[in-house]
Amino acid sequence: MNWDKYYQAPLTLTGLVSNLYGQKEFLDAIVGSGAHRLLEAGVGSGAMSTFFSWLGLDVTGIDVDPKVVAKAETESARFNGRVKFAVADTRHLPYPDKSFDLVFHQGLLEHFSDKEIHEILDEQLRVADRVVFSVPNYRYPRRDFGNERLMTAAQWGRVLSPYRIVTSGYYSQKLFPKWYLPRTTIQYMAVIETKHV
Repeated sequence: MNWDKYYQAPLTLTGLVSNLYGQKEFLDAIVGSGAHRLLEAGVGSGAMSTFFSWLGLDVTGIDVDPKVVAKAETESARFNGRVKFAVADTRHLPYPDKSFDLVFHQGLLEHFSDKEIHEILDEQLRVADRVVFSVPNYRYPRRDFGNERLMTAAQWGRVLSPYRIVTSGYYSQKLFPKWYLPRTTIQYMAVIETKHV
């Protein structure tokens, strides 16, 4: 499967709201930071960027896949989002230093090696003071693409050890049917800042 196929279904209001459901800690980490200029890396459906634009924040959404960007742009416009979209690689961001207050993403870093994660975070911290991200954790019930690294908080702590970790832990009790999965946290979230010297 590829990303443009993953996001091919039209975004609905129910889909947009359900994407936000269970994300309280993640949303609070972004909105509560006081950041105004946001960059979403790996924009996906555009739902998160659209939501933050509704709050009056200055949001830019990027993805390396032009089809994903085009789809997110179309869907965001349908919901009156005020998001600037661009095709860009999060490893080589086309923005000057400190262009944003905060970079955020969901479901991005689990697809990369530790070395690549460090390169990505270094680049994101070049353009912003803070990165807020979430990934599925080791309890997540499936691998959508097959290459996801579903790690524990301790494993993420080791990966993130070069950075100042503001927040680190599990969150989001997604509501799967009880027969499928007991209610449990299935996502890991971290807020990081500057690299240790």
